[in-house]
Amino acid sequence: MRMKKTYIAPLALAFAVAGLSACKQESAPAEAAPEGIAGVEISNARLVLPAVKGNPGALYFDIVNAGDEFVAMRAVAVTGAKEAMMHETIDEGGTTRMAAMAPLSLDKGVPVSFAPGGKHVMVMDLDENLAAGDTTEATITFAGGDKQSFPVKVEAPGGSD
Repeated sequence: MRMKKTYIAPLALAFAVAGLSACKQESAPAEAAPEGIAGVEISNARLVLPAVKGNPGALYFDIVNAGDEFVAMRAVAVTGAKEAMMHETIDEGGTTRMAAMAPLSLDKGVPVSFAPGGKHVMVMDLDENLAAGDTTEATITFAGGDKQSFPVKVEAPGGSD
């Protein structure tokens, strides 16, 4: 008989703990950290649609690191595109070519322009519903995994609404 009592007490305790934990209210989820890096400012963002459907578009913008932290751009993604790649136009003795960019360090206080004929983001496989006058969103991924999103004005081929 004593052996049965040694099992009853632990079982009763287990059921009591299980019952109490089932009544426990869930705590509110922690708020997500704000997206972005303090001091990184992005302006003049525009996505120029291709003249020929199916060809890549180009994303241009200005960015400056006015913060205190080291910042390096690693990648860019654009809503409405399957792929986006950072490129730059390189002049090699009178011949120009496009090349994929390595991660881009943003020196404190030095503005960088992604503009025609220089640094730009090639945007491939664009959604056919994107039209001049629309707004989409781009997201930069920085070294370390931080991300910053910003609105992008969609422009017609040639860079006008």
